[in-house]
Amino acid sequence: MSPRAGARAGERPPAGSGLVSRYMLRLLARPLAGTLLLVLPALLLERLLRLFDLLAGSGSPASSIAQLLLYLIPHYLGLALPAALFLAVYAVISRLSQDHELDALQASGISLARLARPFLAVGLACAVLGIGLYGYVQPISRYAYRAALHALTEAGWNATVVPGEFAQIGRRLTVYVERRDPETGLLHGILLHQRQDDGTEVLTTAATGMMVLDTAASELLLELQDGRQVTLDPKGHASTLNFASSGQSRPFVRRLPIFRLRGADEREMTIDELWTGLGRPDFPVQARRMTGELHGRLARAASLVLLPLLAVPMGLAAKRSRRSVAILLGAVILVVYQQALQLVESLGDVGRIDPRPATWLLFLLFAAFVLAVFRHSNLHPEEGAFDGALEWLDRAAGRIGALLVRLAPRRAGTAQ
Repeated sequence: MSPRAGARAGERPPAGSGLVSRYMLRLLARPLAGTLLLVLPALLLERLLRLFDLLAGSGSPASSIAQLLLYLIPHYLGLALPAALFLAVYAVISRLSQDHELDALQASGISLARLARPFLAVGLACAVLGIGLYGYVQPISRYAYRAALHALTEAGWNATVVPGEFAQIGRRLTVYVERRDPETGLLHGILLHQRQDDGTEVLTTAATGMMVLDTAASELLLELQDGRQVTLDPKGHASTLNFASSGQSRPFVRRLPIFRLRGADEREMTIDELWTGLGRPDFPVQARRMTGELHGRLARAASLVLLPLLAVPMGLAAKRSRRSVAILLGAVILVVYQQALQLVESLGDVGRIDPRPATWLLFLLFAAFVLAVFRHSNLHPEEGAFDGALEWLDRAAGRIGALLVRLAPRRAGTAQ
């Protein structure tokens, strides 16, 4: 029986189709989970290195990185979920096609459309998950990340100093202590350097002192004894103040800045808040920015349903070309689509276009493209919709590889 005949026979549910659906879901579970566990840490690793550099420069404790990474997981999960779903369906179809299981299933009367139903169900579940992730979890976690990062960079200090090292407290204060008494906590050889908002610089030295962190009042209190303070204003005028006794100690109080309330950025607003804010003319965020953000999130969530229909033809084409080439083509298609959605949102933010029809027109074009290639693969499984493009890419990759092989010996000989 030909594949097309099998497809026509598949219009009526054959015996064992439920068992096949469960088999498809079981095959999909492992690559889906494995890809998520692989892609998500890889995305977090790049941000982890940047956080190490940032927090090391601000004097914040390294233990706070775990909290920041926890807030970043929803953001990177939103990036990893579409890739994991596409690659998982692609891996299952490619394996079935390579092992000729797909030919046997189609010969038994199960069409490609029926085989894709479990994948569509998973895509629909991911779309529902995407609405919750893009619409509610990501905005709240994004604000929490920004607030935590602000607290660490502006006031990320627990009132402990390492003798002999400069401690950067926020962006305007540097503290140096020569030594510290481990029993009493008394500081010796203290140096403070402050930069005020108007450009004034204050340099304070003291023989001894005590430092206390009041977390309830969000204040840092530094009491100094036997010291001197030099103030240099922006015009270059300097003034000196000496203080000798503990009774004349000069307390230094730095109130920790409070981060702004959530909602000043449309990316920190949930779907409900975006929808409610569109009806309020006095809202701090512009209506066109909220409109683009709202429809962009909904379109990204809805696109998850279409990804299995794109991955199935890619998996079929992998039988006739290298898998890396098929994955590359699929990645290019998805990246171009995502970048186009971001471009529509950006143009809507600046008022060049109305993001509502542009976003959904782009979604409909993507849906029409995906449905067309899937329909072609369902009717003609022996001739994939991407065979021509993949064959051209395969030839181009082979030529580039051969060119690099020919150039490698020449470079080695030149180096010698």
